Amino acid sequence: MVLSEKSKPVNRNKRRKRRFYKRKRFWGSLLLLGLIAAGVGYVAVERYTRPHRERAAEYDLERINELEVPSVILGRDGGEIGRFFVQNRSIIGVDKIPDRFIDALRAGEDKRFYDHGGVDYIGIARAAKSWLSAGEAVSGASTITQQLARGAFSLEADRRKRGDSAIDRKLVEAFLAMRIEDRYRKDQILEFYLNRIYFGSGFYGIRSASLGYFGKEPEELSDIECATLVGLIKNPTGLSPLNNREASEGARNMVLARMSKLGMFSSSEARRLMAKPIKLNPKPLQRGTTHLYERIADEIRALLGEDGLAAGGLQIRTSIDSRVQSAATTKLEEILKRAEAREGYSHVKHGEFSKGSPEVKEYLQGAVLMVDHRNGGVIAHVGGRDYAEVPFDVIELGQRPLGTAFHPFLYAAALESGMTPASPVDDSAMDNRAVMVGGREGILGEWGLESPTPRYEGEVTLRRALEASKIAGSVRVANEVGLGKVVEQARKFGLPVPEDVELLPRIALGFESASLKEAVSAYAAFARDGIPGPRKVWYVESIRDAGGQVRFQRPVIHPEVPRAVSDATAFQIHSILRSGMQRGSARGLTDLIEATPFNGAGKPGTTHDFSDNWFLGYNGRVACGVWIGFLEGDRSIYEGAFGRDLAMPVWAEVMNAAGRDFGGRGIPQPPSVVEAEVCRVSGQRATPYCYEMVEDPATGRLRSRPAGITEYFRKGTEALPFCSQHSGATPVEPGQGAMDLTALAVIDTSPVRPQEPTLLGDDPYHSIHVNSDNAPQPRVRAGRTNVLDSFDLEDTLDGIELPKPSRLEIVPE
Repeated sequence: MVLSEKSKPVNRNKRRKRRFYKRKRFWGSLLLLGLIAAGVGYVAVERYTRPHRERAAEYDLERINELEVPSVILGRDGGEIGRFFVQNRSIIGVDKIPDRFIDALRAGEDKRFYDHGGVDYIGIARAAKSWLSAGEAVSGASTITQQLARGAFSLEADRRKRGDSAIDRKLVEAFLAMRIEDRYRKDQILEFYLNRIYFGSGFYGIRSASLGYFGKEPEELSDIECATLVGLIKNPTGLSPLNNREASEGARNMVLARMSKLGMFSSSEARRLMAKPIKLNPKPLQRGTTHLYERIADEIRALLGEDGLAAGGLQIRTSIDSRVQSAATTKLEEILKRAEAREGYSHVKHGEFSKGSPEVKEYLQGAVLMVDHRNGGVIAHVGGRDYAEVPFDVIELGQRPLGTAFHPFLYAAALESGMTPASPVDDSAMDNRAVMVGGREGILGEWGLESPTPRYEGEVTLRRALEASKIAGSVRVANEVGLGKVVEQARKFGLPVPEDVELLPRIALGFESASLKEAVSAYAAFARDGIPGPRKVWYVESIRDAGGQVRFQRPVIHPEVPRAVSDATAFQIHSILRSGMQRGSARGLTDLIEATPFNGAGKPGTTHDFSDNWFLGYNGRVACGVWIGFLEGDRSIYEGAFGRDLAMPVWAEVMNAAGRDFGGRGIPQPPSVVEAEVCRVSGQRATPYCYEMVEDPATGRLRSRPAGITEYFRKGTEALPFCSQHSGATPVEPGQGAMDLTALAVIDTSPVRPQEPTLLGDDPYHSIHVNSDNAPQPRVRAGRTNVLDSFDLEDTLDGIELPKPSRLEIVPE
């Protein structure tokens, strides 16, 4: 067939119109361009990501299971006093984790965990699509391995140091996840991850969370409990069922829905589980730290929040003095062991329990607290004997009867009511039915002197009654003042006397309970002109994070506390407590205190059944308290266990350790207080003839000594009658005019010269004085004298003109 001329051009045009994408040359060119672009892209990506890969390679994978950077506790001088791990965690193997929990974890966090090599590219694409469509990130793409890399290594902190972007950090995280996948098996990665992550409310790791929320081991978790824990991972604090149960149930239900979608159980089963409420049964792990570290952690938690505390790596400067803290811990343990080793001690001893034993550890306990009473900073805190076995903090949580340590507050009420240190107090036996402590029959015991052989002294001064913690005498003082006033005064000191307390005489014997913190604050009032120490104490002075940034700095403040008593009463009690260190319930304390002079004071306290021992005291800078006893019940430590024997040596040791830096100023006499010489025996105005007989502790023989002492009175209460016990006079108030001279015996004799260093029996002629060396000296008299010669009558008597005596005539028999 021959083509016409007309048809030839048409075929040529058809060949020219063939589509370009049907030409082999096009595809070849496109392939070449693609290869070139891929090469260029690879080079660009390789160059861009090279620094990220290099940074990822710098991290030591051997440290992947180092679970926490400890926080360092510094003392007030900047020296390290300890480190603590705040994360409440217990490591378990992956074989102890139920398969249902692993399923829930995959559904909630990384469903392709067993398929990817550390990075889920499908998940990244899905997240990118969601971001493009919503304009913001609505779902994450981090795999479990990436989360592990982020948690195990300080990627975010390193990013901030370098000034990198979030994308830079994400790339480092991805490359590090790939390294982890190359190094470890999937089950190892799961174990690292589940022992590390935070589940909220202070629980780190799967076991801590399982016990903390549900009170059971991970192996025992139900499906709904597994889903609840997985739901917390994205926002542990906000979704914790202890903080927000409704939000936690919502997160749990989302996990259950995803599990159903992945075919882990049916949709009907998922709906059934979703309808159930969360049932909690918290039985959290106890962290093996110390009572002090727990208090510091509590304060940081209050200042920075749980997440700030959990970050670790903090540098915490505290008010704690390491030397004082060490002295308190060591001496307390020494005394407790000594008490347990005493013959006849009948209680279980520390160390008789096996580690991990479920038995309640009811051995003898003790606590020590020292506080800077100017600002409330804690110098030493020993909250108990063995935190690992007994985490109960006596200082923070305990309250025990004060016993005779309550007496200063009782006598402060008496002084505020108008009594003086020289007021008379009846120290004689009292029928126990008037008080009813330790039984209903017999005579009320006298344990206040802290001696196994107390004695009644008849009528004594108020000073002596408090010095020796006279039991019967203190009950009588309380009844005279009024029990209602005593309770009111105790509350002003900050003691927690209940509003519905029965006004019974046993109040005078410290029957009501108080915490060591409250007692220490109350005793500080005697060093602070009647103002108790700060009611709220603190431990943390400043906090720096791992990057060195200051997260907290405590301002210098001196808290205002309401006045409890007048400055005059506070100084009078202080004076009596100091004399009690010489001849009262705290006798022997000056021998234990190294500071010379020691400007403070202290007092022991013992309950009627010897179940609680106290020693409370202060100096011009700090207040300190020691308690020894049992946490529960009213078991006697042992018969005759006095605070003077057990608590006082601990207190003295702690005060000695604090003496160099916390000796404090003296406690000055306020202008509202004046001095007057009184007789220690009668409480009346002293005369040169006021002596008392005392037993020489070295020889056991009686000797006389001057009974005059300097007493402190509130201005206006110092006018007293002259002593009637030692002058032979009936008491006459000063300013009442002329005395009846016939009431006084005239002395007209030469001094009786002693044959022995000490006279036995009475000395009606006041013939000797005892000098500083305890040697008798004759009183030198000029001419005819009588006992009025040495009285300071302050011009109340005019001179008396006597007639010249008549001549004496002797008539012989």
